[in-house]
Parts: sequence; C-alpha cells; structure tokens
Amino acid sequence: MCPDGTRDLILEPSPIRRSKLHELVSQKLEEMIRSGELKPGDRLPSERDIMAAYGIGRPAVREAFLSLQSKGFITTESGRRARVTVPSVDNIFTTLDSVVGMMISKRESLKNLFDARRFVEAAMARQAAVVIDKVHLAELRKALEDNRQAIGNRTRFMETDIEFHRILFRVCDNPVFDAVHTAVVNWLMERWRKIERTDTTEKLAYQGHVQISNAVGKGDPDAAEKAMNKHLSSSWSVWAKQLEQR
Repeated sequence: MCPDGTRDLILEPSPIRRSKLHELVSQKLEEMIRSGELKPGDRLPSERDIMAAYGIGRPAVREAFLSLQSKGFITTESGRRARVTVPSVDNIFTTLDSVVGMMISKRESLKNLFDARRFVEAAMARQAAVVIDKVHLAELRKALEDNRQAIGNRTRFMETDIEFHRILFRVCDNPVFDAVHTAVVNWLMERWRKIERTDTTEKLAYQGHVQISNAVGKGDPDAAEKAMNKHLSSSWSVWAKQLEQR
C-alpha cells in the first residue's frame, strides 16, 4: 500500500512469447479478409508481393498460407494465386483432426468420444422421428435395404452403415449436424477398420437399424431415441471386447 492509499500492481513473472513471422503475416491477411478488404473470390497478393511488402522470406509466406487454408479462409492451387473463400463448419472440425487422432489412441478417450456420439445420434434419431418427410424416409429405407444386402461384404456393409446414420443427420437440414457426423466418422474410421466383423455382428447391427427405421417411420421419438441408444451401446460392447483382447 502506498502512502497516498493507492496500491502498486505486482506482476507475476510471465514471459511474453514473440510471434513468429508467419503468424504475423497470417494475422494481417486474416484481418484484411474479416474487414472485407479482401472478399470471397478475390485473389491474394502473390508470394513475391507479400515478401516485398513485409520484408520476409518465402517460407514465412507459405506457412501463413497453410494456416489460413486450415482455417478455411483461402484455397490454394498449384501455379495460381491463393483465393479468398468463406470458412465453413467443416473447417472447424478439420483443424481438430490431429488432436482428436492422438486423443482416441487411448481407450478411455475413445470411449468418451463414442459416448458423445451416442448422445448426439440418439438426439438426431429423436428429432428425425418428429420432422422426417416422405423423401428422407424413402432414403432411410433404401439405405436400410442396402445395408441388409451388404451383410457378408465387410467393406460394403460399413459404407451402408455409415450412410444409414448420415441420413438421420440430414433430415434436419442443418449443415452443422452433417458436419458433425462426417467429423466423427472420420475420427473413428481408422478404429472401425480394425474391428473384426462377422455375419453375426453385422446382422445384429442391421437389426438395430431396422428398429431405428421403424420408430422413425412411425413418428415415435421416444422409441427412436431408445432404439439408437440400444444400437450404439451394442456396438460399443463389440468394440470394448476386442480392445480388451488387444
């Protein structure tokens, strides 16, 4: 406390990290895009122009471009100048790919992701039972039939399995839901390929799809949610058993 009653601010030691050149360039270009100075469809200045304007080397420019591209602000093509784009919800999940990939290498984290998937898909099934129209219902039933015919063909069965679930996310006509499904599928795909499947496990999965489809078709949200929870819980039991054996 100072004599005049005021207090001195005591700063805790906390070194300030110096930004790297490519981070500064990326930030500058992102600000130009956000402000509207650079609009969707516009070409970015050439690498040479950016190097001259900011007094930096080509590696820093290219790293800045990679950062902006990962965020969905630009697209790059070989031999052409980068172009400004509008970020989509897909970009959000794409930036998480490497992090999630490391997380789910551990059984506990994989179980957490699977539980999150079950929670979301149960909600999707419930909502689908409320809002599904004739077009989407026809698509769901076709996907179900494709899934039945694929029993015994491991690769084809997995493809039709994914498509059945994807339709439930599309019913609400919300691109965020579709992006969530795509991201989760991509994150789990590597593990799915390693799961040993048999005609018995595929028939059980198909029967789960039948129950979900019937509940959605009847417009019964409670039954649809219950069927999805039961289906994915059974799926996890197959995963868990094989993980324990490994």
